[in-house]
Amino acid sequence: MSVGPPRSAARLSLAASLLAVACATPPAKPPATLPATPEAPLPIPPVTVAAPTPSAPSGVLYRVGLKSDAVDFTYGSSGTVWVVVSGEHAELVQGPIVVKPSGGAAAAASFQVQAGAFSQEEPARRLADRLTAAYATPAAVAFSAERGVYRVLLGGFASRAEADAFVARLKSGGQDAFVVPGGPPASPAAGAPEPGPPRVSIASASGAPLDLGAPVDVFPPAPDARIAVDGVAYRGSLRVLVNPRGLLNVVNRVDLEEYLYGVVPAEMGPKRFDAIEALKAQAIAARTYAMAHRGQFDAEGYDICPGPKCQAYGGASVEDPLSTAAVDGTRGLVLAWQGQFADALFVSTCGGVTENVENVFSGGPVPYLVSVPCGELPTEEVAGTAVPRDGAEPRSALAWRGYALRRSLPKKTAAPRAASLQAAQRLAGVPVRGAPPSKLTAAAVYPSLIEDFGLSDARALHLTPDDERYYAERPSAVRGLGDPALSAYDFLIRFRFAGDLLPPAERDLTEEEYGGLLLSVAMRLLGVTEGSGRFVSREGSNLWVKAADGRQGLPVDPDVPFARRIGTVFWPAGSLTLRPGDRLRWLRSGPRVLALWVEMEADGPDAERDSAWTEWVRRVPARELARRMAGRVAGTEVREITVTKRAPSGRAIEMRVKTDQAEAVFKRFELRQAVEMPEMLFTVSKVEGADGQAEFVFLGRGWGHGVGLCQNGAFGMALAGATYDRILRHYYTGIDIVQAAGVKPPSAPSNR
Repeated sequence: MSVGPPRSAARLSLAASLLAVACATPPAKPPATLPATPEAPLPIPPVTVAAPTPSAPSGVLYRVGLKSDAVDFTYGSSGTVWVVVSGEHAELVQGPIVVKPSGGAAAAASFQVQAGAFSQEEPARRLADRLTAAYATPAAVAFSAERGVYRVLLGGFASRAEADAFVARLKSGGQDAFVVPGGPPASPAAGAPEPGPPRVSIASASGAPLDLGAPVDVFPPAPDARIAVDGVAYRGSLRVLVNPRGLLNVVNRVDLEEYLYGVVPAEMGPKRFDAIEALKAQAIAARTYAMAHRGQFDAEGYDICPGPKCQAYGGASVEDPLSTAAVDGTRGLVLAWQGQFADALFVSTCGGVTENVENVFSGGPVPYLVSVPCGELPTEEVAGTAVPRDGAEPRSALAWRGYALRRSLPKKTAAPRAASLQAAQRLAGVPVRGAPPSKLTAAAVYPSLIEDFGLSDARALHLTPDDERYYAERPSAVRGLGDPALSAYDFLIRFRFAGDLLPPAERDLTEEEYGGLLLSVAMRLLGVTEGSGRFVSREGSNLWVKAADGRQGLPVDPDVPFARRIGTVFWPAGSLTLRPGDRLRWLRSGPRVLALWVEMEADGPDAERDSAWTEWVRRVPARELARRMAGRVAGTEVREITVTKRAPSGRAIEMRVKTDQAEAVFKRFELRQAVEMPEMLFTVSKVEGADGQAEFVFLGRGWGHGVGLCQNGAFGMALAGATYDRILRHYYTGIDIVQAAGVKPPSAPSNR
């Protein structure tokens, strides 16, 4: 680790430099004569200043590759001033700044041919070796930072025509390819001197172009200013270097902890994952991953890429106070195994269980990257009012509201229909008036609701003849109704007094449906509210839930009716078994809870079940699958896919594919990449599409590679009250959580 000077020293150095410039170069004209529009700023000549020192308070100046293989790089808007540093030489340069390679040891031929791109290095090198042998043309594998893939590049061609001719040769042999700029270093002619180190030319508004040794660093003119690339703001500085293909790589050099400020919210958005302990676990995993993979792309001039191939990095543009607090609250903490940084892999959604690393990536077992269930969710038994013998049958949403209203009445009510009406009127805050209808036909019930809740005058509001005609065009809903029932029905629909809960008009309502309409009117008049949230914990008679407006306590006494909702059906229950994260809904009047139900989920009890990727379906035409596998197996149409081996978690780890031209076997992570599926936890079947062409249907769970910490599972555990260390020790078996000082880097960064 290289330790930089304190941040304050760097700021003082830069501030002193700018002050010296201001004293040495007074404006040539009075301010009044300056151009009025920012589009035409007054150029300033290059001014030599003291070179600023990159700030790294943590002791680690980290390098993040932002762009790869750029023919040129334009930075800064018109009129902005930046500090450009090459070696010990630093100048103030006015933007826009245009950087281009200008020769040296990395001077390249004009063109190369790209024959494939892979998310893993191993299959890329296999293809490179095969093409080198087949075409007697040197091939190289180069990593693209912004795309997160390993590209297979062949040859070095002085003209586009030569490159196009080679592409034609490859395509005639069944290998897709296209021309890209750049090439390997040019070999010096016999007897010619070796070329010097790479250089860049910089054109700017400051005057004549600069010719500088690469790399060059670009610093903002103010200590707390941000750099920006493609509209994304970053802390730290930029480095522009010439890569082995004679093109430009753009790198963000930033303090490790400030780098994490842009990683944690990009990996786990704090607006959704708003549990600080889960974000702390992510911060420690991300810090560990960064240190374990430091220097992974050293040949390209940076440590790590900014996308999902490595770990997502959104710079200062995505920073959030909650995720920043998680980074600061775990400053310096990492995961270690036997004194070395752990390979802290993590995944969005693991499908209920993580996987042993050797079943997904090449290499042997790793003791702390083993299969574990997704989260440890405790259960809480909550007792409600007993369900009567005649009350256990399933109910519609409207009948459930009526059931809840009836259960809130005093026991042994003499006239339940009248008592229900009066109870709903009190809940709505309107005077008790009128009487319930003598029969429960739609023609009798709808006008009575208008009268009994004092809505007769309001019924005329905003109900135009067009409204009447609109609702009258729904014959199945209003068949047989005449005025005043029809206009009452239109009013109830128009003002959403029961929404889509209104029963068909052609049949009588049940007693509970009538009660449900009464409670629905009370809800529309704001006397009763419906809430929702995630169950967190129980403390005495309070159920704590996480709702949209924060955490709140629900006072639940033994008289509250409970239910389990499955789909659109409510099943009354005398008690509920709740797990943290369960979706709860409730009806409430002031502080009093009238009813509570849990929405049962097909996702089951996993901690990650809140993820949008718990389950998924993909349907892909056979020809499209063949296109996805181009470079891995020849063919224009996939004929057969067979999973020949699965891991204990159910993940497909070996798959045989037959096309119309060839057959191939894919293993581990390459299997997922070949079919381009969200996860390896899937089944596949062949079906016939609408056009008669063959298609394959993939049914799967999860998102990612399935190894290490599950982000959605960590969030579920945090909701259940788990601290960051418990979360980490669950997903990384036997791991140590220590300060980074003294932890050794691995002998070589993992290529997973």
